[in-house]
Amino acid sequence: MATKQIKIPKFDVDYDDYADVLYISFGKPKEGIVCEVAEGDLVRVDPYTDKIVGITILDFKNRYLGTGNDIKASAKAVLPGILKNFKSCIH
Repeated sequence: MATKQIKIPKFDVDYDDYADVLYISFGKPKEGIVCEVAEGDLVRVDPYTDKIVGITILDFKNRYLGTGNDIKASAKAVLPGILKNFKSCIH
């Protein structure tokens, strides 16, 4: 059985260095219903369309950045796992 590839849409990142929080937006940033798919990994969903509008990652540097400093590349690397876990959060 082949593994299904998760397509990553175009996204923008905003990183709060003081709080160590990464905000990922798909399109214009907007509020949504939050689903915590793993501790500190929050997916925001538009309540009217059920589309993912963004992801918030708490404690980003400590959990995901590792030794590199490329925040966008690190965000792109962790997105497939977060999006995969999101599917199990839908009721």
